[in-house]
Amino acid sequence: MREVLVTGANGHVGYNLVKLLVQRGYAVRAGVRGSADPEKTRPLKDLGAQIVETDIMQPDTLRRAIDGCEGLFQVAAVYRVYAENPQRDIIAPAVEGGMNALVAAKAAGVKRVVFTSSVAAVGAAEGRAADERDWNEAAMSPYTIAKTVAEKKAWDYARDSGLDLVAINPSAIIGPGFFRNTPSTTLCELLIRGRLPAVPPIVITFVDVRDVAMAHILAYETPAAKGRYLATDARFKLIDLMKVMKEIDPTLKTPSLEIPAAMMPLGVAFDWLGNKLFGQERALTRESVRELLAAQPTFSSARLRTELGWQPMDFKQSMVDTLDWVRKVIIK
Repeated sequence: MREVLVTGANGHVGYNLVKLLVQRGYAVRAGVRGSADPEKTRPLKDLGAQIVETDIMQPDTLRRAIDGCEGLFQVAAVYRVYAENPQRDIIAPAVEGGMNALVAAKAAGVKRVVFTSSVAAVGAAEGRAADERDWNEAAMSPYTIAKTVAEKKAWDYARDSGLDLVAINPSAIIGPGFFRNTPSTTLCELLIRGRLPAVPPIVITFVDVRDVAMAHILAYETPAAKGRYLATDARFKLIDLMKVMKEIDPTLKTPSLEIPAAMMPLGVAFDWLGNKLFGQERALTRESVRELLAAQPTFSSARLRTELGWQPMDFKQSMVDTLDWVRKVIIK
């Protein structure tokens, strides 16, 4: 039986990837930091995965977890836009942790590593859709800096060491199978709770987490796969998305007001207030807003579709499933 390690297995992508791998007959080691916590591991145990302690900032745990595996899915990272110490809490886990995982994989002689990156490492392209050729040279926020630097270092290491590496760069991920909100799923909870009075004048490109998981598996199972693959699908200006959300679920209290760009500092203030009052995951900071307003790129997933046969699911169904999951698991 093919045995693989998935780091960050209790996260949104990690959990869905473990689920799909198990369904396809893999023996999956689900790497979790703090694996003694039953809240983190119960859903993975229910899938039939083997739980292994894996802290990407602790190389010894990686060496033990990956020993004997034929492949690695390096998913673990921090998906947050804000931290009091962003270097320690956002950037270092992506950059240093990612390198620790790759070094362990090389030492273990794994067949292939699939590295979870992000379109945050791609950025915008002038006059065309951004694709695998592009890099985010204008990264300002800790998260975009982390993803860009981490992926660049991964490719440098793969080139120098001969490690077989493939990267998947998803856009904003929705879909079920998460046990705490991310900056991409918080929107759904805010709409359900009626806590979104207005939306910023930004564009977001979405993709379902199950499609992201499949992109990882296609990259792993296709011998000819190489380089980077963008996993992106439905693109919306946020105010237009609100109309679609109302069609999907008429019970939602969707806003009809778009915050003028000049007033976006007020949106950041409301985001901060929501975090303080309700414990909501921070989705906006001054740096992230500057990035979002400066470039609202279109992304091309043509390479993933044509080379690996990737076909994303219907966006509306993905959003229905996300809303259902939030109601059942997050809000309860």
